[in-house]
Amino acid sequence: MGDALAKAVLFQAPPGPFTASNVVWDERPRGTPEGGVKRPFLWLERPGVQTTIIYFHGNAEDLMDVESDLQELSDELRVNVLAVEYPGYGLLREGESQGVKSNLGRVSSSWSLSMCTRMPENPCETTIEGIDKAAAHALAYVISTRGIPASQVVLFGRSLGSGVAMRLAKYARDRFHWSVGGVVLQCPYISIRQVVSDYACSVGSFMIPSYYDNLATLKSMCIDVPSAMESKRWVPLLILHGEQDEIIWPYHGHTLYDEARRLGHPSVEALFPAAATHNRWDLHEDIIQPTRNFIRKHVPRLDQGVGANQQPGCFGPGSRPVRGQGRSYGSASCMFGASNILEHLLASDRDDKRVI
Repeated sequence: MGDALAKAVLFQAPPGPFTASNVVWDERPRGTPEGGVKRPFLWLERPGVQTTIIYFHGNAEDLMDVESDLQELSDELRVNVLAVEYPGYGLLREGESQGVKSNLGRVSSSWSLSMCTRMPENPCETTIEGIDKAAAHALAYVISTRGIPASQVVLFGRSLGSGVAMRLAKYARDRFHWSVGGVVLQCPYISIRQVVSDYACSVGSFMIPSYYDNLATLKSMCIDVPSAMESKRWVPLLILHGEQDEIIWPYHGHTLYDEARRLGHPSVEALFPAAATHNRWDLHEDIIQPTRNFIRKHVPRLDQGVGANQQPGCFGPGSRPVRGQGRSYGSASCMFGASNILEHLLASDRDDKRVI
């Protein structure tokens, strides 16, 4: 019952249809943990650049919803961006009439459903295991196919995606001895169960399986380090959490930051914008600028290509576009809990209607 309830209220895929440019498809070899399934990714490439953000979006959004924001992020930071689609979302939303316009041409509207039904492992069924495999696939694609060193990869997880990013950072280090260049968490949670507890009390939270637990993962990353990776114990970490977040309350971000410092993490940073909510952020001041500073400090650029040593672009005092101020960054918002809690959260603000 717990799994069924969790899937019903945690995973809120947007209604579609899905269209986006810059989509690539990849399939890893069978026999690997993430292999045997063809998956879509949003790939925003900057020629000659190696620094790459792998982005994990929030709930109730897909690659189409985040493409324009990520394009701006890529342009301003001068990095590649690979965004990961979750099973059951966007192109992998089973039963929807969908297609995607990409550099490969137009895919028929029935393609998504037929792909879902003929795979030995259903890539359209939303499960934590499926999301984790898609995340591992994304990292393998960037490192193995694109030839980008792990040290040049920054994992960026927003809301629901914060748990995916944290777990992938630990998995990559422990299994493959890949230490990523850094992790950025926007609107992170202590654990999914704790967010449910905030709304439904601790008794209600026990109806939700112990899915993503960022606090436990953080502790394990700092304490349980393979001997071969002792010199890579500390993965640089940036936490971004709005003080007005009405969905994942800001104490979650503060708790993660305080725990990292208590554990002696030497390269953890945090920003808690006073006016930011769950969806309303100043894209430049609250997201782009702190991420730029974090990458410059912890991810020395190896590339000598376009943008390697250039100064920030058009953003700056007096030149910021209107859309960079106070607009929604990402379309996701609230989370989970019993259905009446979900309905209340979804109805709270039409512009902020999406779920983590």
